[in-house]
Amino acid sequence: MTRLPDFRLETYFSRWEFTARHHLTASDAQTMTMAELLALADDQDRHAWETLSFGYTETFGDPALRQAIAGTYTHADADDVICFAGAQEALYVAMQVLLGPDDHAVVVTPNYQSARPCRSRCAR
Repeated sequence: MTRLPDFRLETYFSRWEFTARHHLTASDAQTMTMAELLALADDQDRHAWETLSFGYTETFGDPALRQAIAGTYTHADADDVICFAGAQEALYVAMQVLLGPDDHAVVVTPNYQSARPCRSRCAR
């Protein structure tokens, strides 16, 4: 069986993410406990949490989440919003939409491996 190469960004994070004195590259929100989060919820939000089923969502994201996100914009509705479960898929879609065959992107490292040069798989 072929051994896949290390996912270098995750290897980097495993070494430094929880040991660095100051984490200036975080892409997530400051953590809080579930109790702290639920203390901020109203009855409707608590009910939504208590009846939540963990599983796959619809392709473009949960309709209620897409509607809530669209509601923060003046000229957008839920059909204009796509939700991703993680950054790697979103970065890939953004590159496919924003970059053409003759474009160049400067990508700092460490990064997600989907952001690496993709001459052969990104050609249109």
